Amino acid sequence: MSFVTILCAVAVSAQQPVGSRDARSAPAWLTGSSMYQVFLSAFSAGGKLPAVTQKMPYIADLGAGIIYLSPLSRMSDKPAERSPYLAQNYYAIDPTYGTEADFHQLIEAAHQRGIRVMMDIVFYHASSDNVMMKTPEYYMHDQAGRVVLGAWKAPRPDFQNPALRQYLIASLLHWVRDFHVDGFRCDVSGGIPLSFWEQARAELDKVSRDVILLAEGDMPEDQLAAFDLNYNYPFYYFPLAAVMRDGEPASRLRTEWERAHAMFPRGARFLHFSDNHDQPRSVVLFGEKGALAAAVLNFALDGIPYVYNGQEFGAVQPGTDPTAWGDFWPLRPDPPHPFARPDGVPIPDFGGVAAISPQAKFRLFQRLFHMRKEEAALHSGEVIWVNNSAPNDVVSFLRKKGGEEILTIINLSNRARAGVVDLPWAEYRPLKNLIDDKIIQIPIQEGRIPFTLGAFDFIVGKRVAPLTLP
Repeated sequence: MSFVTILCAVAVSAQQPVGSRDARSAPAWLTGSSMYQVFLSAFSAGGKLPAVTQKMPYIADLGAGIIYLSPLSRMSDKPAERSPYLAQNYYAIDPTYGTEADFHQLIEAAHQRGIRVMMDIVFYHASSDNVMMKTPEYYMHDQAGRVVLGAWKAPRPDFQNPALRQYLIASLLHWVRDFHVDGFRCDVSGGIPLSFWEQARAELDKVSRDVILLAEGDMPEDQLAAFDLNYNYPFYYFPLAAVMRDGEPASRLRTEWERAHAMFPRGARFLHFSDNHDQPRSVVLFGEKGALAAAVLNFALDGIPYVYNGQEFGAVQPGTDPTAWGDFWPLRPDPPHPFARPDGVPIPDFGGVAAISPQAKFRLFQRLFHMRKEEAALHSGEVIWVNNSAPNDVVSFLRKKGGEEILTIINLSNRARAGVVDLPWAEYRPLKNLIDDKIIQIPIQEGRIPFTLGAFDFIVGKRVAPLTLP
């Protein structure tokens, strides 16, 4: 093939709609994995790395395959900027969390249990006393020579500067080479030129092709050459929260899923969540049973399921406004700093009053994590949406891989619903309930599969092979 032919092929490829192109191939270990976020100051009383290492057996028992750690970078010395999301030094760990030796021990303990470790990196902005300030050209300036501030009123690095790019990429390589970090969650990734992430990916691939990049953004181009995974924010905000909280039709979930898969490259991967540190707790927004139904949906769909520490037993941060965003970003008039929160307040250990016991919630999440890992149809099968007779309240879909099929039916309303799913009942009788391993005997129905579900109830049933003559 001539050089001219290659250039023409590249040009034609670039002109193709993103949805008609293929996503970059992700490391094999990502398939079947589920993610668990550890926000250090909320995870333990001390908020330190050794506490995470000590609780590694707990995380392994839960079944998580990936730990995503909140930012560890050295924070500002200025009290008003004392935030994990305003770094002073991208190459150093803040003493609040521990030492480099502590981080090494954490990663080793995770890897011994087959758990991958991701760091949260914040390059969109930095503290005003970041060590990069010694090189003024690393920052954006206005015509008067003043440093430009970003959306959160913090200095913005200048990604048009090649030296700045190399400096930040070298920090990623440092954590991969010297600590064997498995990936990075890229904060406000859409606020940074995609060309930077593509450049970073190329440099990371030279060191290890097993490192993943998670974009905190929803740009369809992200997964062509840079990222392995995107947060599914449109799915969370517009269908899921709107359906669960505002009574919008459940059919909107399917519409948004189809829209995203049409816009993003073929094979793109999405992070499905109903809790994270930037959002109100799902147990507050959706109620106890609603929060569990939303979690089941996230684990039954394609992509990567995600759980925020404490979600697995319905934690609500003690002593905070129940409408607070996550665990550290309270919605109060004129807070002293947007990231202010009491240091060292741990997630409660099965505390509080609840209609569903924290132990029962934990067992459900534990089952969700493990079935996601064990069932090929769930972690790598196709999604086939199936119509039902109650589309305003109920979603139904198949996950299918080879000869394996798993049928999910979820009532996303706060009232009991009955109806039928447009599948032949004779082909799906019986089903094995993957939540409790019991057999679901589907009643004989004229043609289709009937269901009767209480408020926020669900079925995750695996098709059982038919009996045969000996």
